[in-house]
Amino acid sequence: MNIQSEQLSGLTTLFLPMNDTYSTTVQLFVKAGSIYENKQTNGISHFLEHMFFKGGKKYTTPGDVAQAVESFGGEFNAYTGDEIASYYVKCPPQHASSALDVLADMMIHAQFPQEEMEREKLVVVQEIKMYDDNPQALVAEQWNKRYYGDNAYGRSILGPEENVMGFTREDLFAHQKALYTKDNMILVIAGKIENQTALKAQISEVFAELGTTKSGGAAHYERSLPSEQTSFYDKKTEQNHLIIAAPTFPYKEEPRYYAARLLSTILGGNMSSRLFQNIREKQGLCYYIGARHSAGTHDGLFMIRAGIDKERFEFGLEKIYEEIEKFVSEGITDEELANAKSYLIGKLQMGIESSDEMAEFIGSDFLLYNETNNLEDIMKSYNAVTKQEIHDLLPLLAKEHLYLYYIK
Repeated sequence: MNIQSEQLSGLTTLFLPMNDTYSTTVQLFVKAGSIYENKQTNGISHFLEHMFFKGGKKYTTPGDVAQAVESFGGEFNAYTGDEIASYYVKCPPQHASSALDVLADMMIHAQFPQEEMEREKLVVVQEIKMYDDNPQALVAEQWNKRYYGDNAYGRSILGPEENVMGFTREDLFAHQKALYTKDNMILVIAGKIENQTALKAQISEVFAELGTTKSGGAAHYERSLPSEQTSFYDKKTEQNHLIIAAPTFPYKEEPRYYAARLLSTILGGNMSSRLFQNIREKQGLCYYIGARHSAGTHDGLFMIRAGIDKERFEFGLEKIYEEIEKFVSEGITDEELANAKSYLIGKLQMGIESSDEMAEFIGSDFLLYNETNNLEDIMKSYNAVTKQEIHDLLPLLAKEHLYLYYIK
């Protein structure tokens, strides 16, 4: 994997040539997620993401931005997470310069027109309501509040409706100035790269006026476990949607990360997993059920999610706990471990075939940890995990460590 790192006008820029693809992705990664907010500004990172698409100096309206990108068959989008906000344009290789031009104008010269802002507030409020109507999304949001408490890690990324409706242009400009600086972001260009020398010169020019030093920091993190192991949120739904979770460990600080990924895959990571086969296929207790290990810079969680018919909820929950207890007491087989390794490596290989997937694969980790993901190293890490290393993690799933949260 040929990754070239450059400092262009003080902005860290990664070039990832992929000669076998017919697209180029220009993507900006910023440490500007929801953990950089307080209670009063909760939701501003996500709202700012929306407002960047309303136009800058050259492309002054949302229509101008869309027309500029779509005129060459491009795609553009963005997302806001708890740690990162990211913006990208994917295009044919010969239009990478134009994609960069649009992205830079949006990010550096955003105007945040008042009329557009008031209209977009209504859009985001509808987005909040949409997720509130989605029980799978709602149970995750309510779980975060329960687990992390009243701090930036436990609050919704979208923020409450009253915050969104109260944001001002001055709030947006202040948040942009504090976090959208060259020392707090990276630019990634992945895919088929034509005329890299010209792109470097363009990056140096268009990002020269961007601020150099951030003035905002992430909220302090302190793990605070719920006082009760079982809790619920009352909302009218056709099913009871549940999360069973156990605290684990952060991502890069733990060599056990790959073992945890394999463990979650065997228990509930795909259609051949134990939970899917034994709870859904053999007993028909649910439509969706799965397990995953999620780890960030500060903490990690092992999480099982399912939706169960209300009349069979207690029985279904009992069967899930029985499956977990059996998993903990009996461990895994050599065949399960081999299959999980092959599955995760295969998904990884297929997951970075396109330029946008590769940009995401490299960019987020480089921003947070200042190191590049390497496909070969990750494959070696998975293959090196032993059955004993997975068995050493099983006590984390003992019932006394499990927290249940559900919507009923």
